Amino acid sequence: MFFGVLQNEGRLSPADWRRIDPACDRLEIEIGPGDCRYLAEAAAQRLDTLFVGFEMRPSTLRSILARGPLPGNVRLLHSDGRWVVENIIGKNSVDAYHVYFPDPWWKKRHHKRRLFRPAFAEAVAATLKPGAGLYLISDVSMTFADAQKQLLRAGLLRLDWQRHNGASGSYERKYRRQGRPLYQARFQRPGPG
Repeated sequence: MFFGVLQNEGRLSPADWRRIDPACDRLEIEIGPGDCRYLAEAAAQRLDTLFVGFEMRPSTLRSILARGPLPGNVRLLHSDGRWVVENIIGKNSVDAYHVYFPDPWWKKRHHKRRLFRPAFAEAVAATLKPGAGLYLISDVSMTFADAQKQLLRAGLLRLDWQRHNGASGSYERKYRRQGRPLYQARFQRPGPG
């Protein structure tokens, strides 16, 4: 697969992802899968989809893997998801992105670590298939507003979306139990879908 990337101007195409799991004809990516419960539950429900989680913290990956095997259509990669989306994912190749409870990086000196910056939002817009979208949930209104601003500038459309049931991670379950307000939307690339 990796030598094929060199032939595709350094970008992973849909065909490259299908080589990872030929039974899957869709690709969904979660950046920062946390406890991986969303990916595992969603993958068990949709066997035609390859679910890839990008996680930067080795301790988080070890914790996920220690709980036992994941569905066969889940891949976890120790990497900076922002960098991968900006530099490796091919155009028009992703069916959905999932970003749930991104780190707000409160301190000013850490703002450069925030996920939703212009280059990332533009890469998301370019790598989504027409009609595909990014699903975002945050419990921090400022984080949500900043992400929304970047995604709209990149040309994505904001659609009202709320997840009430279904697969969810530990933060979401905890915050819903606590009754915290959650900010959520789907940001869709224009086109059929």
